[in-house]
Order: sequence, then structure tokens, then C-alpha cells
Amino acid sequence: MKRLPVLVLSIVLFSSFACRAMPGAPLAAMPTRSAVPADPTATTSEAPPAPAITPTVESPATAVPPETGATALFDLDPADRTPFLAGLTEAGAEALDGLAGAPVYHMDFTIDRNMSLIAGRQTVTYTNLENVALDDIYFHLHANTLEGHITVGNVTADGLPVAPDTSDAGLLRVPLPSPLPPGGVVTIDMTFETSVPTDIGRNYGVLAYFDDILALAHFYPMLAVYDDEGWNTAAPDIQGDLTYSDTAFYLVRVTAPSDVVLVGAGSIIEETRAGTQTVTFAAGPARDFYLAAGDFTVVSETVGETTINSYAPPRWVEGATQALDVAAAALADYSERLAPYPYTELDIVTTPTSALGIEYPGLIVGALRMYDVDADTAGGVPFSAILESTTAHEVAHQWFYNLVGNDQLDEPWLDEAVGSYSTYRYFVDRYGQDVGDNFFKTFVGRWERVARDPMPVGLPVASYTGDEYGAIVYGRGPIFVRELEDTMGRDVFDDFLRDYIRQFRWEEGTTADFRALAETHCGCDLSALFAAWVLP
Repeated sequence: MKRLPVLVLSIVLFSSFACRAMPGAPLAAMPTRSAVPADPTATTSEAPPAPAITPTVESPATAVPPETGATALFDLDPADRTPFLAGLTEAGAEALDGLAGAPVYHMDFTIDRNMSLIAGRQTVTYTNLENVALDDIYFHLHANTLEGHITVGNVTADGLPVAPDTSDAGLLRVPLPSPLPPGGVVTIDMTFETSVPTDIGRNYGVLAYFDDILALAHFYPMLAVYDDEGWNTAAPDIQGDLTYSDTAFYLVRVTAPSDVVLVGAGSIIEETRAGTQTVTFAAGPARDFYLAAGDFTVVSETVGETTINSYAPPRWVEGATQALDVAAAALADYSERLAPYPYTELDIVTTPTSALGIEYPGLIVGALRMYDVDADTAGGVPFSAILESTTAHEVAHQWFYNLVGNDQLDEPWLDEAVGSYSTYRYFVDRYGQDVGDNFFKTFVGRWERVARDPMPVGLPVASYTGDEYGAIVYGRGPIFVRELEDTMGRDVFDDFLRDYIRQFRWEEGTTADFRALAETHCGCDLSALFAAWVLP
């Protein structure tokens, strides 16, 4: 198919194009999407909507968690990585040998027929990779933070009952029967029940059942990170991301009503239907497990070793198709310029989130309102343009957030500003430097919201108030990254980013790591530049 010329739309400077945009913010115009897939040999097929199957046995109105301790959730050694191989590309599978001590989640849960109550059990195998003995293990209870509710029971450590501490509603402290020495392994088993909010509330509605779509983020007890501060148990801010997490492996079995389509992180390795549906996902290496459910249709395309699936309600299939095209082009671009994408699957799903987009490992979420691609925003900007910039940004997070992690509460610029810069490079690589420069003006527009306040981009989320977080991290942040590119030169800068990903692959990078490696590559002192832009 012949590639159509690119139409460059006027830029609305006061824009809100990237993930976690504040509700109600005006949206920017971007270049229109290409009329063809990035790979002209690839085919895009539109699958019919999944049929609604009336269950002969309904999911229980109130889901009941399974008992702990009696039997293992899966007949599988937690150290066995075999279930994850089908979900990894050749390059992704190479990392398995270096992740022997990564946490392993085995999870089994049921979604009730009202789609607002989760009951489950999880077994976490945790290896002490620190150089000190650990007396306890901490888990985040993010559902309580997200205006839902989670309760935990039947907690055991290596089969022995323990009395967990939940005095802080956002945390679960599991005391160990005896200190866990460096290199030691403990298995923690528990049941949990999570009630899901039925409106779009705090943190953009990442955990909600609304408009007949279930968004199931951070619904389970989630391991905290042990770092140079000890157990990092900081509470998330009302804006930005909630999670700071180590790379882990997730084997998750979900039972749900049969008349919904389940879209989960990772790959499906088993599914059965007997009144309800039971689907088992294998996700890993990954920093989280996410699931969405609803009446979705799907369009798909294959890029290299990866199949991209784009899900949306049937009436929004054109939006799903456009998101698919952008994701295919972005995945090919980032894989070539940064590092190979590690998974054999990338899923895109739309939910009613109040953010424009949200990233999860191997899965990105787009706001439902963007999928009406024939409509314009109140400011006259086509939603198709917003869909392109948002999708490209969220795909970039597969490299900056997932492949290379960071403390998203204390140093959000490392994934958000670098991810936003990467979106600019997507436009450059796909449409040319002039279009990329036109898109880059949206960052200036964001910064203008705070009158170009020279506030550092490297502060914790909680240090920003009002418009500051979006204006500084998403606006001034990528402007700094381009200043760094200009200082180092594009070729040297690109080599540096590739090396940053290679060195911190499946680990966590810091601002100090980022700067030190950049200085190594340019052979220059960047202290003045970082002091002026990132941290004084």
C-alpha cells in the first residue's frame, strides 16, 4: 500500500498528550497517523467480537478465597522458568539465567459475576538478595490506597502461621519465624479479598469497574522493594505512578464470567470453559501483573517475533486499529534504536481511565475517550492525533519503567521524561525531523503552564503540587533530555541510552547511574547541566 503524505497539524501549546494527564486538560494536536502499518509486509486483521456465552454455572455472587497451606497452587517448582519461555523473544529469554533469585508469584483468584469483588490466594517465593538478614517482608496493599478495599488472611511463612501487621492500611508486614539470611529463600502464602471501586476515583481509575470495563491494577498484595533505604514502603502520591517494584515472575490463574474477554499481562498458557472461564497467564520477567475485562473485539499484527493485539469495545474498532498501527511502528523503532523488545506479545486495551494512557509490562492502556477517532476535542484537536502520541509514549515505557526500572515515586523523571523524549524520537524516525520538532513544541507548552519555572525535574512526585508535576516532569523533563542529547551529540547519546538499558536491564537505575554513564560516554563533566535541570 502506498504511504500517504503526513499532514502536520497546528500545535496547541497547552497540551496534555502523555500518560497520566490530568482530567479535563486540553489536548494537543499531533501529526496524523500514517495510513499504512510500519511494516508494509505485515497484515492487520480485524477479528469479530468475542461471542457472549451464557454460562451454565455462574460465577459466585460473592467469591470465596481458596484455603492456604493444603496444596500448592501449581504443580510446579517456583524456580522453573519453563512456563515463561513461550512469552519471551529470543533476546528476552537470554535474561532468564541472570534472574534466578527474582521473586515468583503464584496466584489464583476469582472475579465475581458483578465484576467488583476479587477473592484469591497467592504464594510468593522470595529470595534474600541483600547482604543482611531480614526479619520481615513487606507488601503494599495498593487497593486500600485506590479507594477500594483489600483484606488479607491465613498468612503463613514456610508453612508456619504468622501474625501479619496491617496497622498501616497501605502495608502488610509479614514477620518471619526466624531471620532470613542472605541467599535464603522463604515462601509466603496468603488469601486476599479485594473490593473494586465502581467509579473513576483516585490515581486515574486504574482500579475500577466502570462503563462495563474492569481495570484491575495493583489489586493483590505486592512486594515492596528492599533498597539502600531498607524496605521502601513510601506511600504513593495522588498523582503519578503508585508502584516501585523489582522484576518478578507471575503465574496467574483467573476464573471469571464467560461473557467477558480477559486481557492480561503476559501470555495465556492454558484456558478452559465450564460455565465460567478459567485462564492462566505467565508473565515475566515483569514488574507487575495487570488484567482488564470487558466486551472487547481485537485486531492484531505481527512485528518480528511479537504479536500486537489491540482490544476495544466493538464500536471503537477503528480506534483500536489506529492504536495498533502506532504501536507496531513504535515497537519497531524502539527495538532498533534502543534494545529488542523482550516479549512475544504486546497488548493494548482501552478503559475509561481519566489518564490518557498507562503502562504495564507487556500491556498498555489507552483512555476510552481517545478511541472516538472521528471526533475532536473541545479545542478542535482530532482524537486520532492524541491517540498516536499517547500510544507511542506508553510503548516507550516498555523500555523505561519495565525493562529498566526506577523508583517511580522518588525519581519519576527517569521513566516519564525519558519516555516522553523517546516519543519525540518516534515522530522524528517515522515522519522526519521537522515533524518531530513540531511535536517537541508540546513539551514547551506543558512547561508554559508554570511560566517556565526552573523547578528541578528530578524531584519526588510528592514535591510537585498543582500543575507542577505535569509541567515539570513531562514538559521540562524531555526538554532537558534533548539538551543532554545536544550536549553529547545524537550518535553518542543513542549509544549511551543503549548502554544504559544493557547495564540496568531488569534492574533499577537511578539519577546518579544515568549521569555517571552519560559522562562515561561523552567523556565530559555534566555536573553543571544536571544541576541546572535535574537536581541542584
